[in-house]
Amino acid sequence: MDTRCPEQKEGCRIVRPVGELDLATSAALRDELRGNDAAPSARVIADLRRVTFIDSSGLEELRTAQARCEAVGGWLRLVYDHRSIDLLLQLTGLEQQFPRYADVDDARNGRPSLPCPPAPR
Repeated sequence: MDTRCPEQKEGCRIVRPVGELDLATSAALRDELRGNDAAPSARVIADLRRVTFIDSSGLEELRTAQARCEAVGGWLRLVYDHRSIDLLLQLTGLEQQFPRYADVDDARNGRPSLPCPPAPR
């Protein structure tokens, strides 16, 4: 997993991982989501549009970050456009917990999108 430098925008920490989110990269994802600040961000956006694969360890880091944000009155929102992430969330029963946002602005403003369309046959 590659990461771009997280940014702060209007009170939100924006994390943009690139590549695979799996056991080998889960610690790096955790660090990106948590940040190095003395006070962790209450509002975090994980822009997953450049993620090529995610497994249960990556998903668990997202769930942990979401719980941490909610504990301080915030939220974690996911931006993605890959059908595979939709399927993973459906299979794990987490599609309600992690609605899809089309872009960072929609996530910041709390405007969820419809699930990703099915892949063409």
